[in-house]
Amino acid sequence: MIKAINSRKSVRNYKTENLTAEDMQKVKTIINEAKPLHSNIPMEAHLIEEGVKITDTFKGLVAKYTKVTAPHYIAFTSEIKEGHLENIGFIGEEIVLKLTELGLGTCWVGAAIKEDQFKNIVKVQPNQNYIIIIAFGYPTQELKPVENRKRLDKSKVVSGTYEDQYETIVQAFIDAPSAVNSQPWKLVIEQNKFDLYLENRSFLTKKLLKDMNHVDMGIGLCHLYHSAIELGYKVELKQTSHDHLASSPYIISAILNKD
Repeated sequence: MIKAINSRKSVRNYKTENLTAEDMQKVKTIINEAKPLHSNIPMEAHLIEEGVKITDTFKGLVAKYTKVTAPHYIAFTSEIKEGHLENIGFIGEEIVLKLTELGLGTCWVGAAIKEDQFKNIVKVQPNQNYIIIIAFGYPTQELKPVENRKRLDKSKVVSGTYEDQYETIVQAFIDAPSAVNSQPWKLVIEQNKFDLYLENRSFLTKKLLKDMNHVDMGIGLCHLYHSAIELGYKVELKQTSHDHLASSPYIISAILNKD
């Protein structure tokens, strides 16, 4: 997963060809095996093999700049409960990273389609709502490790002291994608305990990206979790006692241990 984290980027240009039957079967397996953050929140990942069903809804000048045209999409629906957006971000980014391992390009697409349009394409469970989609396909350029990402200095994202052994995990967290690269994360580390907070860095992002930034929380946590697992840690994700930061809502904690 760490290699995939290093190579993952938001791909907006895809080859027009569909995935081979073999690769599509691998994608289906990845979707079926992906684990949510909150197993008690009903949700679904919908594979949309005929991407044109989504792209046909892209209309006007705004669509030219905000939509991503791809041969395939994965759409997420969920019951609306506390933590459902973080849940989608977590499971969705696991899928993204595993698709990256296959050499496939991916891109989270926020304002892609309206609820009523979506329900004309996909059968949605009565108690669930459309949340977000991920575009994917063969990228026009091969995926390679990204050397320079536009990210905030670590001092603005991470506080507390931690041992060098956690450096790869912290960097994987910082490298996570976010809506318009808003990077709404605050990570407070105390020994082996990582407390995750949502840090609204401006009034504009707080107002415009309210829901998307909660999805971002799940995405960042996914990077932290899977990089730690790969390095041999057991990771417990749960609500714990934590500091109360005035302007930053607490999301969850990750506790890392080794045998």
